[in-house]
Amino acid sequence: MKLNAATNGAMRILMVCRTDRPLSMPEMARRLGLTEALVLKTCNELMQAGYLVGQRGPNGGYRLAKAPETINAFEIIDLFEPQENLFPCRLHQDGECRIVALCRLRAACEAAYAAFREELARLTFADLALDPIDERAVQDSASAAAPQFAATGG
Repeated sequence: MKLNAATNGAMRILMVCRTDRPLSMPEMARRLGLTEALVLKTCNELMQAGYLVGQRGPNGGYRLAKAPETINAFEIIDLFEPQENLFPCRLHQDGECRIVALCRLRAACEAAYAAFREELARLTFADLALDPIDERAVQDSASAAAPQFAATGG
């Protein structure tokens, strides 16, 4: 199973957003290593669904619209990711499948999808949230990994 960029972005955005302070779109993009376009698009979808609140102005940004313990991880995946993208069986896309009655892959995928859903439905964004110390460690490692160019005299 592979999540699309918007789903991955939404999960990461909700991991860094708080209810008490807004986070600007450029700051979010910088911290998460996402493009500003993806952050903007994803935040708009999260606002329309009632997960984020946007605030304009110099102290503006995005913050959680709900307590993080009330948002489970799977509901966000469900919002951004059609089940067909997570499920390799193309039964619903290609019309009638000739081997559906005999297919063991479909049964295995259904069991895997149920386990995936159950596990992620147990996790809330209170469980997944990065605390400020975690965020600093991520930023420090990203800075350390960035190539350093020395000025050369000429």
